[in-house]
Amino acid sequence: MRLDRLTNKFQLALADAQSLALGHDNQFIEPLHLMSALLNQEGVRLVLY
Repeated sequence: MRLDRLTNKFQLALADAQSLALGHDNQFIEPLHLMSALLNQEGVRLVLY
């Protein structure tokens, strides 16, 4: 994966997901880590239908 081709927001989300994974002693970034990082970004609004 070429990180330079990702948006800045997604690069930050990946870094945050990695921090979450390492903080919970996980060796891998799981989808839940990435989802949590994306939802915790500034300006994100979640709409449930």
